[in-house]
Order: sequence, then C-alpha cells, then structure tokens
Amino acid sequence: MRVPFILLMAFLLTGLTAAALAQDAPILHSEKPAGPRQTWELEPLWQVGGENDDHLFGVMISALNDDQGNVYLLDQQLSHVTMVSPEGEVLRNLSKEGHGPGECRMPQTFCLFPDGSVGLGQRFPGRFIKVDRQGLPAGNVDIGGENSPQTGYTILVSARYRGGTLAVGTLRQVPDEKGQSRVSHLQVMTADGAVVADLAEASTYLDFSKAHFVEREMVAPFIASSTVGPDGSVYLANDRNSYSVQVFSPTGQLQRTISRDFQNPRRDKRTMDRMNALFEEQDRQLPFRITWEVEECDQTIGELMVTAGGNLVVAHSRSARDLPEGVFMRYDVFDSDGRWLHELDIRCDADPDHDGLIWLDDGRILLVRGLQLARLTASGNGGQVGDETDGAELMEVVCCRVMAAR
Repeated sequence: MRVPFILLMAFLLTGLTAAALAQDAPILHSEKPAGPRQTWELEPLWQVGGENDDHLFGVMISALNDDQGNVYLLDQQLSHVTMVSPEGEVLRNLSKEGHGPGECRMPQTFCLFPDGSVGLGQRFPGRFIKVDRQGLPAGNVDIGGENSPQTGYTILVSARYRGGTLAVGTLRQVPDEKGQSRVSHLQVMTADGAVVADLAEASTYLDFSKAHFVEREMVAPFIASSTVGPDGSVYLANDRNSYSVQVFSPTGQLQRTISRDFQNPRRDKRTMDRMNALFEEQDRQLPFRITWEVEECDQTIGELMVTAGGNLVVAHSRSARDLPEGVFMRYDVFDSDGRWLHELDIRCDADPDHDGLIWLDDGRILLVRGLQLARLTASGNGGQVGDETDGAELMEVVCCRVMAAR
C-alpha cells in the first residue's frame, strides 16, 4: 500500500475560510460512474536514470513539462531541476545547492513561471529561487512577508502554476513562550508573490511541553491534494476523511464541490510502519522528544490531476489496493461539470510499494521507479525513511505515452 505524499512538518488542522464557506455553490454527488471502467497501457518513450544510465538522481519528487515538450525533474536532495528534451536527452541541470544567486537548498516544490523562468520553491525562508532555461539567475520571489522571531516565519510547502493561476501552499509559524501557533493557507498569488485570494486555511497550536503529535491534526488535506486546471481553476480536498473536491475560480469563488459514495479502507501493516517511521525520523531530528498517533486510514483523496481537456482525475485511498494482476493504479475520472464518468486503470510493470506515476499536462505519464520512497523521505524533512525490505535501487524516470488497452 502506497503512502500519500504528505508534508510531515505542516502540523495542521483542516478548515475553510469563512468567505469560502459562505459561497452558495452546487454539490455534485455521484453514486456510481456513468460509464464502464477504462484501461490504459503505458508505452515507454525514453528513460533517464536507473542502473543502465549515467544520470543519477538523489530524491526526485516532482515533474513538469513546458509547451515545447521538455520535461523538468525536481531533485530535492541535489537541489536542482534536470531539464530533459522531448526525445529524452538530458540537456542540463538548473540551479544547485547554495546561498548565492540562482542557488537553493532542498527545494520542496517548483513552478514554470510565465516569464520563462523556473522557480525552485525553497521551504525556508519561503521563496522561489528563479533561474532561466539556461540556468542563469533570474531573481527571487519572497513568500509571506517579514520573517523574525517576534512575527514568525513562513514556510513554502507547495505550488502550482497553470492557466495564469499560481496556487501556493504556505505554513506560518509564530512562536511564544510555550510553543508555536501554526497556520496553513492555500492561496492564489501573482507571479511576484502578492496574495489574490485565500482559498483554504487551517490552524493548530503545538505545545512543546507536551509534544504529542496526532497525524490528523498535523497535515492539512489541501497541502498535498490540490492542483490547477488549464483554465486556472483551483481544485483542492479539504476534508481528510471524505471524498470531496472543491473547485475555485482564479479569483477565489467556490464554483462547485464534487463528491461520490466512498468507504475508506484501513491501512495495512506496511503503511502503518512507514507512517511510524516518519514520526520516528522527526523524533530524531527535533531537540525534544515526541509521542505520536497515526491514523487507521489514509487520507481519502490523494493526488488530483486535470487533463488538457478539463477532466478531473482523482487518486484515492483505494487506488492501489485490490487490483487485478498487471494493473498498477485505478483512478476516478470526472468531466468538467463534475460528473463521474468512469474509473480508469493504468497497466504497467511497476511496484506499488516503491514506484509512482506523475501526470504531465501534455498527456504523457512518467513512471518513476522509487517515487514512493523518495516522497516519503522528502516528507520526513530530509532524513532517509525506509524499512528493511525497501532496497537501494537507483531512481529511474520512464516517460510514457498512453495507449487504450485492447
């Protein structure tokens, strides 16, 4: 069973802004799909990394494509983005670890900005380190305003630019004598970091004298489960334990909520062990000891993708469970009006405990060997997370086109 890509240091509760709750928007609920299940097979086009390639990845966690078909691969450990041509040729690495112009440390996310630059999202202090497509410095975009011990600090945790909309997830930490208040936001921003609309908000307080962490109170669903469509609409999940996706306009109006009947399964032992490993990693890194509670179930909504045609593709907590032989993932597909069209099976040769898929905006899909463990390590705030059966195979990216199964 795969572990969703969570950000362990978020420490959040769920909650919508009052403005969003006040919106009078339709709820589009489905009991069953309108059509039969479909199956796609992945046909490899090229591969980078792995045992038989000179290119080495550290912790590669995210990918994007541009209008020319180039693919950009974000490596958190090596603090750079690898640019790959449409034919699979590694063109160059953009940025590197450091504090100089165009350099960053452990980027958590990245965007392709409208000025042609690549913005690597550095967690703290929250900012985008921008470089051009040749790797030359192109300035910075600071997120969250002033940072100081008195006013607090802003951490950049997620970002997505598409269709003229920049959606950014942040965590604001404000210390006091007993602990720390933490407020998370998912906001629409301009390309220079000014806030246009606040879509979702979540807050909690961490008392250092108790230091007892509860998973459901630490991770806001919308941090990991949000995306932007080709028209600039923002999609997000804001309830950990229900199948519900909210759709906002680029200016912050709640347009509709998409839901369906769903029963969340319990986690298996391997998943519980991996979740405990995340907390154990934090216990090793923090200057004080912690205790913790993990949830019996995964977050209901996992990743969200929107195709070029406007269909919403949803990965959920059953997407990798109880599947037929040869099927790697099962998604739900909704049309642009929120109607549940069908389930979609992806067939490929992959290990659901280790590997993962990244959907590109142009319809290609990346099969990334080692993605689950890479993202688990990234969410552990930089420490290696694994178990005795995980192995140490090199990460590999296989770019595929989709073929309807015969």
